[in-house]
Amino acid sequence: MSSKCSLQRLPRAGVDRIDSELIARSMLDLMVSDPLRTETIVLLLDHERRGIGVLAVTGTIPFDAIFDVLDVVTALDLDEIGSVIVATVRLPVPGVDDLDERDVDRWLECSSMLDDAGIELLEWFVIGRRTQCPRDLVGEAPRW
Repeated sequence: MSSKCSLQRLPRAGVDRIDSELIARSMLDLMVSDPLRTETIVLLLDHERRGIGVLAVTGTIPFDAIFDVLDVVTALDLDEIGSVIVATVRLPVPGVDDLDERDVDRWLECSSMLDDAGIELLEWFVIGRRTQCPRDLVGEAPRW
Protein backbone atom coordinates (compact mmCIF):
# COMPACT_ATOMS: atom_id res chain seq x y z
CA MET A 1 0.00 0.00 0.00
CA SER A 2 1.35 3.42 -0.91
CA SER A 3 1.72 6.01 1.82
CA LYS A 4 1.62 8.80 -0.75
CA CYS A 5 -1.45 11.00 -0.39
CA SER A 6 -3.15 11.97 -3.63
CA LEU A 7 -4.94 14.97 -2.15
CA GLN A 8 -3.39 18.41 -2.28
CA ARG A 9 -3.33 20.11 1.11
CA LEU A 10 -5.28 23.33 0.80
CA PRO A 11 -3.70 26.57 1.95
CA ARG A 12 -4.64 27.93 5.36
CA ALA A 13 -6.14 31.42 5.35
CA GLY A 14 -3.64 34.08 6.33
CA VAL A 15 -0.84 31.51 6.54
CA ASP A 16 -0.14 29.71 3.24
CA ARG A 17 0.38 31.35 -0.12
CA ILE A 18 -1.89 30.75 -3.11
CA ASP A 19 0.85 30.99 -5.67
CA SER A 20 -0.02 28.60 -8.46
CA GLU A 21 -2.87 27.75 -10.77
CA LEU A 22 -3.12 24.29 -9.22
CA ILE A 23 -3.66 25.66 -5.72
CA ALA A 24 -6.11 28.33 -6.93
CA ARG A 25 -8.17 25.79 -8.87
CA SER A 26 -8.20 23.43 -5.87
CA MET A 27 -9.63 26.23 -3.74
CA LEU A 28 -12.20 27.19 -6.35
CA ASP A 29 -13.29 23.55 -6.78
CA LEU A 30 -14.50 23.71 -3.18
CA MET A 31 -16.31 27.01 -3.61
CA VAL A 32 -18.05 26.66 -6.97
CA SER A 33 -21.65 25.50 -6.58
CA ASP A 34 -22.52 21.95 -7.51
CA PRO A 35 -24.50 21.73 -9.70
CA LEU A 36 -23.08 24.68 -11.58
CA ARG A 37 -25.00 27.96 -11.46
CA THR A 38 -24.07 31.38 -12.74
CA GLU A 39 -21.85 33.02 -10.17
CA THR A 40 -18.63 34.94 -9.73
CA ILE A 41 -16.20 34.11 -6.95
CA VAL A 42 -13.33 36.36 -5.91
CA LEU A 43 -10.49 35.10 -3.72
CA LEU A 44 -9.05 38.07 -1.86
CA LEU A 45 -5.33 37.75 -1.17
CA ASP A 46 -2.95 39.85 0.90
CA HIS A 47 0.33 41.25 -0.43
CA GLU A 48 2.03 37.91 0.26
CA ARG A 49 -0.74 36.10 -1.72
CA ARG A 50 -2.29 34.51 1.35
CA GLY A 51 -6.07 34.20 1.44
CA ILE A 52 -7.88 36.81 3.50
CA GLY A 53 -11.44 36.55 2.21
CA VAL A 54 -13.89 35.28 -0.36
CA LEU A 55 -16.62 37.16 -2.17
CA ALA A 56 -19.26 35.05 -3.93
CA VAL A 57 -22.01 36.63 -6.02
CA THR A 58 -24.73 34.51 -7.60
CA GLY A 59 -26.73 35.37 -10.69
CA THR A 60 -23.93 37.12 -12.56
CA ILE A 61 -25.64 36.40 -15.87
CA PRO A 62 -24.66 39.34 -18.07
CA PHE A 63 -21.01 38.74 -18.86
CA ASP A 64 -20.24 42.37 -17.94
CA ALA A 65 -21.47 41.67 -14.39
CA ILE A 66 -17.83 40.95 -13.56
CA PHE A 67 -17.28 44.72 -13.48
CA ASP A 68 -19.99 45.16 -10.84
CA VAL A 69 -18.41 42.45 -8.72
CA LEU A 70 -14.96 44.03 -9.01
CA ASP A 71 -16.45 47.44 -8.19
CA VAL A 72 -17.43 45.92 -4.83
CA VAL A 73 -13.87 44.65 -4.35
CA THR A 74 -12.29 48.03 -5.10
CA ALA A 75 -14.84 49.76 -2.84
CA LEU A 76 -13.76 47.61 0.12
CA ASP A 77 -10.87 50.02 0.64
CA LEU A 78 -8.83 47.42 2.49
CA ASP A 79 -5.10 48.03 2.34
CA GLU A 80 -4.60 44.32 3.04
CA ILE A 81 -5.82 43.30 -0.44
CA GLY A 82 -2.81 42.86 -2.69
CA SER A 83 -4.25 40.62 -5.38
CA VAL A 84 -7.33 38.66 -6.39
CA ILE A 85 -8.23 35.51 -8.26
CA VAL A 86 -11.59 35.61 -10.02
CA ALA A 87 -13.74 32.74 -11.24
CA THR A 88 -16.85 33.25 -13.34
CA VAL A 89 -19.20 30.32 -13.80
CA ARG A 90 -21.16 30.32 -17.04
CA LEU A 91 -23.72 27.64 -17.68
CA PRO A 92 -22.78 25.70 -20.80
CA VAL A 93 -24.86 26.42 -23.89
CA PRO A 94 -24.79 23.76 -26.63
CA GLY A 95 -22.76 24.90 -29.61
CA VAL A 96 -21.47 28.04 -27.86
CA ASP A 97 -17.94 28.40 -26.47
CA ASP A 98 -17.71 29.24 -22.77
CA LEU A 99 -15.45 32.18 -23.61
CA ASP A 100 -17.08 35.21 -25.18
CA GLU A 101 -15.35 37.17 -27.96
CA ARG A 102 -15.26 40.25 -25.68
CA ASP A 103 -13.53 38.43 -22.79
CA VAL A 104 -10.17 39.71 -24.02
CA ASP A 105 -11.41 43.28 -23.52
CA ARG A 106 -12.95 42.31 -20.17
CA TRP A 107 -9.61 40.85 -19.01
CA LEU A 108 -7.77 44.03 -19.96
CA GLU A 109 -10.40 46.28 -18.37
CA CYS A 110 -10.56 44.21 -15.16
CA SER A 111 -6.76 44.26 -14.90
CA SER A 112 -6.74 48.01 -15.39
CA MET A 113 -9.53 48.79 -12.91
CA LEU A 114 -7.94 46.64 -10.22
CA ASP A 115 -4.48 48.02 -10.95
CA ASP A 116 -5.87 51.55 -10.48
CA ALA A 117 -6.98 50.41 -7.00
CA GLY A 118 -3.54 48.96 -6.23
CA ILE A 119 -4.72 45.35 -6.62
CA GLU A 120 -3.26 42.77 -9.00
CA LEU A 121 -5.57 40.50 -10.97
CA LEU A 122 -3.64 37.23 -10.75
CA GLU A 123 -6.05 35.20 -12.83
CA TRP A 124 -9.60 35.06 -14.14
CA PHE A 125 -11.01 31.59 -14.68
CA VAL A 126 -14.12 31.12 -16.81
CA ILE A 127 -15.79 27.85 -15.81
CA GLY A 128 -18.28 26.09 -18.07
CA ARG A 129 -17.79 22.82 -19.90
CA ARG A 130 -14.12 23.32 -19.10
CA THR A 131 -12.06 25.95 -17.32
CA GLN A 132 -10.38 28.60 -19.47
CA CYS A 133 -8.48 31.83 -18.87
CA PRO A 134 -9.19 34.90 -21.02
CA ARG A 135 -5.57 35.93 -20.34
CA ASP A 136 -4.51 33.11 -22.68
CA LEU A 137 -6.43 34.78 -25.53
CA VAL A 138 -4.37 37.95 -25.00
CA GLY A 139 -1.15 35.95 -25.11
CA GLU A 140 -0.14 37.31 -21.73
CA ALA A 141 2.10 35.17 -19.52
CA PRO A 142 0.68 33.80 -16.26
CA ARG A 143 1.14 36.14 -13.30
CA TRP A 144 2.00 33.46 -10.76
